[in-house]
Amino acid sequence: MSSDPLSSLNQQLQVLALTAQNHPPLSKAHQAALRQLVSAILNSGRLCRPQKGLFSGAYEDIYAEAQQDLLLYICKNINQYSPERATVMTWVNMLLAKRFFREAIPKVLGPPNVRRIALADLESVAEPEEPTTLLDCIREVVAADPENLFKSIHIREHPEATFQALFQRRLSNQQWHDIATEFGISLSTAQTFFSRCLQRFLPYLREHCSDISR
Repeated sequence: MSSDPLSSLNQQLQVLALTAQNHPPLSKAHQAALRQLVSAILNSGRLCRPQKGLFSGAYEDIYAEAQQDLLLYICKNINQYSPERATVMTWVNMLLAKRFFREAIPKVLGPPNVRRIALADLESVAEPEEPTTLLDCIREVVAADPENLFKSIHIREHPEATFQALFQRRLSNQQWHDIATEFGISLSTAQTFFSRCLQRFLPYLREHCSDISR
């Protein structure tokens, strides 16, 4: 028997995975093997942490969502595991990093679980050498709205609550609570709308201010 903890873990997980595969779905033996497999994976300390350091303030929620979807997938699709191709942890971490973490990002950052933005995306745009100048450019583009983009899109049944109006108030450091009260909308509605619009218009803003950062 190997004294290497990783080898022992890999062997344990493989036995549990193959045990689950070798019993009919929904049978007691199948379910018991899956429960032990999930528990061993969670307690292994070997689950990867994709894109760690990103999504400040929302990472743990994204990771928890991804982990939950991953474990559900494993329980429903344990027959997809092949010991000839990879160890269980390699298979699990590949699924987590390449599929379920990516799929969890819009689930968490989009409605109904919108996270406070605080212009984080705009700060990432204005990160280069002259952030004040670049931010001024973005401010001017939104204010001028040469293609009538920013004032033509608004919250449903609130035509005055345009992206342009919300953007200008956020850029003036107004709090979301005050903005929502001003327009007679809920806090989550204001943040959801702003988040969607910001993701939609960031490429446009980057393009129009691309030469300012140098």
